[in-house]
Amino acid sequence: MIHPKVIFASTRPFSLTASVIPVLFGTILALQWTNIHWTTFLLTLLGALFLQCGTNLVNDYFDHVKGADIPGSLSPSGVIDRKEMTPRQVYITGLIFFGLSIIVGLILTALTGPVVLYIGIPSLLVGYFYTATRYALAYNGLGELASGSTLGILAVVGSFYTQTLNVNLEIFLASIPNALLVMAILHANNLRDFDTDKQIGKTTVAGLIGRKASRVEYYILMLGTYISLAALVITNILPVWSLIAAITLPIALKGLQIAISTWDAKELNKALGLTALLHMAFGILLCMGTLTGILL
Repeated sequence: MIHPKVIFASTRPFSLTASVIPVLFGTILALQWTNIHWTTFLLTLLGALFLQCGTNLVNDYFDHVKGADIPGSLSPSGVIDRKEMTPRQVYITGLIFFGLSIIVGLILTALTGPVVLYIGIPSLLVGYFYTATRYALAYNGLGELASGSTLGILAVVGSFYTQTLNVNLEIFLASIPNALLVMAILHANNLRDFDTDKQIGKTTVAGLIGRKASRVEYYILMLGTYISLAALVITNILPVWSLIAAITLPIALKGLQIAISTWDAKELNKALGLTALLHMAFGILLCMGTLTGILL
């Protein structure tokens, strides 16, 4: 019997804000058209969390099988290395979380309509095939695009839809800052693992475009977050209060400073940590600012 604390640790709880924030943001945006349906909100949040937990566990399993977590790797996975769970237990637990996300998705479909399936099924497939099979997205240069489109965009759009039963172009545009930061986290991870990824034959965008261009991409993703936020406010897609998220800029600049000054994996791991922190802080402030603007 696996201890619940071990299962909880295996889900990488520190990363789950990547699911929570877009669901909160999409729900807050829906307040412009409707009152919050709390049961739907909780189901949407649970579905997103179950999906990410399943993705994290299945990814850990396939990374282990493929040798991505080689000695000296700074990968966040740990339960397999510490022998707290066997690889098979990690894989099965991941499938259970996927199963729970499917159940929640079917309930939401019954409550809100089939659009949930159009969002949920691609997200589920991306979550599983992110590292599964020889055609894994993360191993063939598509990891950032896959994560940005699902956790970055579809999670926001889906959360908005389950409240309003509608989607529009403005919601897609409003999700861009979140998508850029999700992609920045993955790219920072790939910068850190630039050398080890080559050793195991893992192809990432960083590996494809090289060190210099990879740093440029990191700049574009990080600073593009703030440029897109300003554009969304200028075009009245988001309220001016949303600009409170811009006070996180020093965190972004610190991460960029590290990324441009070194290729030491341990130092780049700090940049990765700052990028993840930025996603959380930016997302929380964006939600707070947007909510304030809508209510006022």
